[in-house]
Amino acid sequence: MAASSQAEAQLTQALKCPICMETFTRPKVLPCGHTYCASCLQSHINNKVTHSRLTQACFPCPVCRTDTLLSDPNIRIEQWADSLPVNSIVSSLIEVSAGKKEVYYCDQCKKQGKELLATYLCKDCDRFLCIPCKQCHDGFPSLGQHNVIKVSDGAESCIATPDMSTIEACHRHYKKRIKFFCGDHETPCCNTCVILEHRKCERVITVGDMLKSFDVNKKSNEIKTNMAMLENHLKQITGKIKENSDTIKKDKADILQQIHSIKAQLIAKLQKLEDDVIAALESKYKSESFNLQTQHLDGQTLITAIGNDRTQLNLVMTHGSVVQKVIMLHNLDLNQSRYLRAITEYQKDIKDVGISFDVDKTLPAYVDNMSKLGKINILCRQLDICSEPLDTKVKLIGPLLERKAIKVSEFKVRVSSDINVCHISHILHLKDARLLIVDRKNSKIKLFGQIYECHESITFQEHPWFACLLSDTEVAVTIPEQKTIQIIEVKDKMQKKREITTRFKCWGIDLIHEQLLITTDQNIILILDMHGNEIKTVQMDKSHSETQQTSLFIKANTINSVIYLSVEYAHKLVAYNITWDALFTYTNQDLQNAAGIDIDREGNIYLCGYYSHCVQQISSEGKIIKTLLSKKEENKNPLSIAFCTDTDRFCITYGDCDVVEVYELQFSQT
Repeated sequence: MAASSQAEAQLTQALKCPICMETFTRPKVLPCGHTYCASCLQSHINNKVTHSRLTQACFPCPVCRTDTLLSDPNIRIEQWADSLPVNSIVSSLIEVSAGKKEVYYCDQCKKQGKELLATYLCKDCDRFLCIPCKQCHDGFPSLGQHNVIKVSDGAESCIATPDMSTIEACHRHYKKRIKFFCGDHETPCCNTCVILEHRKCERVITVGDMLKSFDVNKKSNEIKTNMAMLENHLKQITGKIKENSDTIKKDKADILQQIHSIKAQLIAKLQKLEDDVIAALESKYKSESFNLQTQHLDGQTLITAIGNDRTQLNLVMTHGSVVQKVIMLHNLDLNQSRYLRAITEYQKDIKDVGISFDVDKTLPAYVDNMSKLGKINILCRQLDICSEPLDTKVKLIGPLLERKAIKVSEFKVRVSSDINVCHISHILHLKDARLLIVDRKNSKIKLFGQIYECHESITFQEHPWFACLLSDTEVAVTIPEQKTIQIIEVKDKMQKKREITTRFKCWGIDLIHEQLLITTDQNIILILDMHGNEIKTVQMDKSHSETQQTSLFIKANTINSVIYLSVEYAHKLVAYNITWDALFTYTNQDLQNAAGIDIDREGNIYLCGYYSHCVQQISSEGKIIKTLLSKKEENKNPLSIAFCTDTDRFCITYGDCDVVEVYELQFSQT
């Protein structure tokens, strides 16, 4: 009885929309796997499009922030939610919870014009079968391993089974089924996807071939464990927030009692002052209480989303076909990284709030002249959740530092109009999976598609060097010799919009907390606002000459607010916090001419050694992990490195080279 009650509670929780916290109404599923009511999702879309001025048929998931790109860009905004596929699993569960019964008919008999009740369902064939057709089905040796389940004993006792067709539906072409898996892009795809978007990919295999090296049960257990840890961690946070809410409520009561005690002494003369201070208390309490309730609700939203994933995973592992299990596990595997980032961002701003009241110490001496009773204070300190960091408890597939860099592809970046050999100083991954490539020697930036085809380019009068994203549709490109930063609008086409003039030659550029960080040739970091106005400058270490201190590459980690600079001729990497205090300096005897920098999803640092022909993998504490790539035998000079968003894949560029190589962090097969 207890187990049945718990199962019912889990089912009820799985049917709650993470936005409205009510039972789903017309559940719509996003490519990331999260589900919402159609009306809730449309409201979210309207809000994002209105306030973010999106120019593409694209919007972020409310939970994990993953972008959903609609297959038809011409759909009106008011119809975006309706155009998305229905989550058939959730719809089926709603019917089950409502006690609805459905009569199934044999699919094979339907073709012959008969209507015989189905007793079985083959999950692999996706066909309902009557008893004779089931016997015929089982007679084929090739179908003997199929997952056939019983759905009814007759017309009077039909048992509704979850419809899991949503899992196999392609997220780009909703009416197509997933049949392939592209290893180059780490994504399931249908026939249409393969033809239109992955025809040049080298590692496209059928889902059946993928199954041969995929341990479904092991992967399921890993994900279940990780999901449980994430959910428990969020429960700790929301529990602390609830306790904090009760605490400040008591703080409020204690302060009110203190205020009324003073009131008893001052009665008439201080009545107005009492009213003023109570009003201040109520205002600040209301504000902080509202903030805590909002944080608590945000946490509950994440818990609901994770719980939904776990419930759906259990259903798929119980009722789904092998293909459905693989696809669901793949989707949830990606979601773990998104949850980890979302939770890290979520808990970063949470503080333990308290309220205090300071009584004026000189009150007795100048009661007649006093202007206020005291001051309401908000006391914030970092929330103490647990001693062990979240990202050390949740183990995804395996730590990236234990993997090797495996080359998976390469592509040419030279176009017909190029005069010189390419010198790709930077690659920027846009949010729609396109690549912006900075070709210094040909004075161009080039826009490449997902399958590494050049769509267009922009030519400058001088040589560009670096680029960073300002928004979904704007990119900043540095032109050192002109002391300018070009702002480029990137939609279907690229277009120059405006430029920012700097006092010095501007090289590396990145964005953190709405501030532009620019490295210069004067041993100085320029800090600008989003309009290009100079906020301040930071003088770097003077222990070396200005030439030695020139930093051409910069990378800002927005999650932990750390800024990394590579100092070329000093052969080192320096890490700073947001107030520009040096956290550590990294040097290595095998590193010569520090160049491009990037970080992976676990916070490990990757540094190119231009003249040492290598890429080194460094921990977030500044310790060498290993030399990830060595290009000495090929005599290649690694210039820049760029990780693809939400993946373990990265691009490497080389000095004076027309080819960009694509690598992936994988476990060795040997």
